[in-house]
Amino acid sequence: MRKLFSLLGFILSKIGRSITFTRNLILNLFFISFIAIIIIALQQQKETPVTFADNTALILNLNGVLVDQPKLVDPFDQVIGELVDANNIVHEIAISDVVNVIISAKSDDAISALILDLAQLKPASLTKLTDIADALVEFKKSNKPIYAYGDYFSQEQYLLASFADEILLNPAGGVLLQGYGSYSLYFKDAIDKLNLSSHVFRVGTYKSFVEPFTRSNMSPESKEAKLNWLNQLWDTYTSIVANNRLINADDVAPKADVFIKQLQSVNGNIAQYALKQKLVDKLLTREQITEYLATKLNGKSDSFAKIEFLDYLAQQPTRFEQQGFASKPGVGIIFANGQILDGNQPPGAIGGKSLTKLLLRAKDDEQIKALVLRIDSPGGSAFASEQIRTALLELKKSGKPVIVSMGSVAASGGYWIASAADEIWAKPTTITGSIGIFGLFATTEKLLAKMGIYSDGVGTTDFTGLSVNRELPEYMATIIQMTVENGYSNFLAVVAEGRGMTIEEVDKIAQGRVWTGRDALNLGLIDNLGNLDDAIASAAAKVDVSSDSLILIQTPRSERDRLLSMFTQSVAMQVLTELNISPNGNVATWLATISQQAAQLNNYSDPQGLYVECLVCDIR
Repeated sequence: MRKLFSLLGFILSKIGRSITFTRNLILNLFFISFIAIIIIALQQQKETPVTFADNTALILNLNGVLVDQPKLVDPFDQVIGELVDANNIVHEIAISDVVNVIISAKSDDAISALILDLAQLKPASLTKLTDIADALVEFKKSNKPIYAYGDYFSQEQYLLASFADEILLNPAGGVLLQGYGSYSLYFKDAIDKLNLSSHVFRVGTYKSFVEPFTRSNMSPESKEAKLNWLNQLWDTYTSIVANNRLINADDVAPKADVFIKQLQSVNGNIAQYALKQKLVDKLLTREQITEYLATKLNGKSDSFAKIEFLDYLAQQPTRFEQQGFASKPGVGIIFANGQILDGNQPPGAIGGKSLTKLLLRAKDDEQIKALVLRIDSPGGSAFASEQIRTALLELKKSGKPVIVSMGSVAASGGYWIASAADEIWAKPTTITGSIGIFGLFATTEKLLAKMGIYSDGVGTTDFTGLSVNRELPEYMATIIQMTVENGYSNFLAVVAEGRGMTIEEVDKIAQGRVWTGRDALNLGLIDNLGNLDDAIASAAAKVDVSSDSLILIQTPRSERDRLLSMFTQSVAMQVLTELNISPNGNVATWLATISQQAAQLNNYSDPQGLYVECLVCDIR
């Protein structure tokens, strides 16, 4: 009997193992097949091209924010965003895509007109808008009409709309032009009331970032410097609109008393005001606009052939070849957008390590004969900025020309990097300069003492026991200030070396002051005024290659990362569903808030605590 049970146990054990093996085999085969299907789908999936006939209008419906290079979106963050408020997810639109579409439509015989639908275009810098405006000017050379319509036009939307041959406005809408400004909250009194000790270390008369922590209002020096470049931007804006609409610049946005009188003359009707001031051409309802455009485009009032921006973009060849797949030698392009941080950073931020790797890849790539570095950054970590500049110098040693093209802003750390280039290009409205440096932190010893809490102890040196909970010793304040001053001296030396100036010459135009591209040209901080294409043409001419041969250098996103992104999104959705988290619930909102706050804290991680950043440069 014992042998029988032993034999039976052996048989059952074998059967169990066989079942387990078979189950695991089936599951693994299923999983592998599932992965294979996804990979094949990702490689083969292409949307069916939208076909369109002759006499088709291109609808330039830009839904999102304009950027040089769209950033990768973390799938979990995307899920949280969709759960909190799907309508508030901000899509990013590459400026090069918009320009490419407009220029392609100019020579496309099937495209008979361009219609600007700008309702979903988010606030953008004047520099980014003028890049698109240049393409609209080029499109107008084809003699094809441009129409713009909308319920309302924001200031940014209206600048592009002003290039249209006709602007159509909803009778219940309006045009909102308010000018440019720079305003901050000032915390000095609040810091005093909270019994916090604010420690500020800076060099530069105009390094106004620290003023909110040391003053209760804006200093006269800051007002003077800011008004200088704000007025230049607004003068540029009003000049463009006035030229496009054939009106006086003063009539674009008159002073309050004049505006009130003009508004009274139309009984307070904002739309009628816009029509009377020649800001728009016709007041039409949505239904009337469709009929009007149909009549204009094909002589019938019912409908007209059209194709939207994304559909038309999908049919255009990509402008950039990927590094490693270039068919011929050309100009390398690297986009450096966002705050400068230490370490490896994704698109949307500039990493000291990650950008350095890209620069060294450009140095070692024989297909890349010259490099254009597109910078759109207010600065950030002084340490990371210097690591990137050092890599640029290594690249230059290889004999390859390095050209910097400045976007909306290339200030502080952004200019630190740019100064190493062989040539710097900027738009007249680019914000640059801000050559200064600061350190900032607060200690809580007064607040703790008020609650009867004190910190005390012993240490082996004068430098042990340093903490935000203890008073900052005077000798440490002296040391930190010396470090900041040394950082400023290094900044001056870096610019002097790169721009062929003396340190004294740089210091006169530094002091943390912000300049426009137009000012920067006169001061010797840049070499030429122009856009990214101008910088590319210059680089191509230096090495005798075609300006159409462009090689994009970026950190590739692997197929594995794409799959993980899909799985992460699926798992995140499943977890939130299982936890019964409402799409608009407090938990989802809390998660989103925590994520944003954590990201902000990570931005200030310079190893030495020193920053070259211009936080007043973004006025969108």
